[in-house]
Amino acid sequence: MNQESFPKPLPVDPIPFDKWLRRTDRSESGRDAFFRGRDAEFKIFRDAALSLDDGVIGGGTMIFQGAPGAGKTALMLECMEAVRKHSTPDDPWVAVDIKPENLESAFEIVMLLVDAVNAESKRLSEMSSGSGTRRLESIMELGRKMYHDLSERGFGMAGISVGGKSTNNQEAQVFSQRVFQNAAGLLKNFHIMVFVDEAQNTLVKDTTKGVLNCLHDPPDKIPLLAAFFGLSDTEEMLRKCGLSRPPDERVVNLELLDHEEACNVIRSVFKAYSFTGSSDDQEIWVERLAELSQGWPQHINRVSVAACRVIVKNGSRIRNELLGEALKDGQKRKESYYATRLRSCSFDPSLYKKIALAANDTPDGILSRPRLKELIVPLLEDSQTGFNNFLTNALHAGVLMETKEIPHHYWIPIPSFGEYLRKLPI
Repeated sequence: MNQESFPKPLPVDPIPFDKWLRRTDRSESGRDAFFRGRDAEFKIFRDAALSLDDGVIGGGTMIFQGAPGAGKTALMLECMEAVRKHSTPDDPWVAVDIKPENLESAFEIVMLLVDAVNAESKRLSEMSSGSGTRRLESIMELGRKMYHDLSERGFGMAGISVGGKSTNNQEAQVFSQRVFQNAAGLLKNFHIMVFVDEAQNTLVKDTTKGVLNCLHDPPDKIPLLAAFFGLSDTEEMLRKCGLSRPPDERVVNLELLDHEEACNVIRSVFKAYSFTGSSDDQEIWVERLAELSQGWPQHINRVSVAACRVIVKNGSRIRNELLGEALKDGQKRKESYYATRLRSCSFDPSLYKKIALAANDTPDGILSRPRLKELIVPLLEDSQTGFNNFLTNALHAGVLMETKEIPHHYWIPIPSFGEYLRKLPI
């Protein structure tokens, strides 16, 4: 496999314009038709896939984490599509989408893997001929039999007990390994990429630890690689769940896109919907909208929608006298997003304003955990538990994000969110 074996898949066709403008959030649209940037992050995925193809199995687990709106799901869908595009009858690959709640059960995970392999075997067999067809038919027969056998055994094996008794960590680990080993004869025929979205919701259980260990270091050398996508504390949560040694270079904090990447997204929107107007005027709009977005993927979508609504209302022609209206609407949509994020916070908004003001007084905008405690604990009823809950909630709401460089140091990942918090009238 060469370095171009996992190129980014081509952009999907944009949905009809009237429907796109009705969307309130890009998560409603499935794969992002205007996905751009994230080249460095995609390279981490591609290099891991290359290593798996080279026979390096175990320890290559990837974690992509960031605040809400950082583009985690969009990146995951691009990676999954790249796997699907790469799969051929002679070199079969399969991308498996797994929910965090499934990770409690080795039996459920293996059922999902077998089901995905069977579906991909069927798809590939329909486009194959000759010896490739015979091999795939053999795999399909094995897969059907294995799925039937697993179904007959039932999901009762998969719960929180083994043999009707509560498990401990060691028992759960042994049980998980056996379940994976039982399916190895089928699974070894594919390169398997497991994708878990919202991975911060993975539950800390002994059974989960057994499953994660098998995904991180697959038994019987099953060619499998896992990628977890979640909020800013996903790495910490997965460590609690038994993923003790993820590779440093494969733990990625998704932050802002650079200015040119943001511009490229907006240009692609204008091109897709064939707006008229001079190229100079278009570039002015692109530059100003990219500045307004500050490179945050969620904002790029929101300011693009706001601008396109203004353009369509005025004959689908980009004119500079309309730019002010577009920027004003874009700013409103950004603030609406911040209000939504603030509503997801469990504590009084004045606490988040206090953090934003304190961060603004530091040269780099970074606050240590002791400094956060100094700011927040006096205002909480339950100092220790209350602070831990506060910090977790702030991370999940996107108010804070842990820095990659120094553990337990935090910053507000969206600059304009900090501005919004500092201006709160409280």
